[in-house]
Amino acid sequence: MEVKILGGGREVGRSAILLKDREGSILLDYGVNFDEKDTPRLPLHVRPVDISAVVISHAHLDHVGAAPYLYISGAPRAIATKPTLDVARLLILDFLRLNAYYIDYEIREFDRMYNNTEFLDYGEEVSINGFGVRLYNAGHILGSSTVYVETPSGEKVLYTGDFNTIQTWTLPSADVPTISPTTIIVESTYGNRNHPPRHLVEKRLLEIVEETIDNGGVVLIPAFSVGRTQEVMSIIYSQAPYIDIYIDGMSRDITDVYLKHKKYLRDPGLFAKVVEGINFVTDYSMRKKILKKPCVIIASAGMLKGGPALYYFKHLYRNPRNSIILVSYQAPNSNGHKILETGILDDQNPEKIAAETRMARLFKSCRKR
Repeated sequence: MEVKILGGGREVGRSAILLKDREGSILLDYGVNFDEKDTPRLPLHVRPVDISAVVISHAHLDHVGAAPYLYISGAPRAIATKPTLDVARLLILDFLRLNAYYIDYEIREFDRMYNNTEFLDYGEEVSINGFGVRLYNAGHILGSSTVYVETPSGEKVLYTGDFNTIQTWTLPSADVPTISPTTIIVESTYGNRNHPPRHLVEKRLLEIVEETIDNGGVVLIPAFSVGRTQEVMSIIYSQAPYIDIYIDGMSRDITDVYLKHKKYLRDPGLFAKVVEGINFVTDYSMRKKILKKPCVIIASAGMLKGGPALYYFKHLYRNPRNSIILVSYQAPNSNGHKILETGILDDQNPEKIAAETRMARLFKSCRKR
């Protein structure tokens, strides 16, 4: 067996692993990342005709964003959980809207991939040209999977993708299957970080939220639409249901997918209760209205690169009663990272952010989660 790293080796993003064994090959993920100018970067090229199948571990663009390229001139078999591709379709649509100039595929290529996908539940197995593929719960986002592959020559490979061994408010922890792999390929983006105890980070989050609301301020939480938004809204509503919570951006559609695939959640009843108790922003006039009262606003994008989060930020950062809490990873060239490092957003207008202390205080505890 040969393992070829097409992307994701010694870098964050564009994960793509090619397993070659005897006369066949299987591709594990095919994602994108971005350079310093926010231009999409693709993995090394692979011809669709040369692979037996592509397995998608989860819906984040760094694992699936390049996969539709395989369907421009081909139609290889794909394997994933159904929520993975339901979420991925929303992310791909947004990706194309922002990056169509750089991308050669259209949504029809993603739809072709969707129609060529064999959807598996956790624990189910499929055989493709001598490769046996099984998916297990990775505990990362809705439908995320670790991938176990048995090759034609008898090698046993476990590819983790992103995984989480800690139970969260929305998802159970990753499965630990009783298997004996001969090769393990591990996602290790945060492998050199020590995370603080989760309950302490949650406690600090709630303290800042309640303190801000008591002072008549607004809490803005820029968050990734998939996973982080659903987790943060569950934490706050479950422990402080008396606080008004508003969700804005693509998170609304992603949350609908979560409700559609309840069986993948840790506690479907609790999540449904959370969704019933929060508010979804529906138009511009509602955005203006909620800025005038104490509340929590969870909005995309998580790195403040754009979206409604940036709109809210520009209306909130001058008031010291407000809090902006960054709970998502901040890439080095993102607005969120710049704010944390310099205390300003715009070099041309270097106005200090009144809520800076509140941002940095929590984020230093959870910035590498």
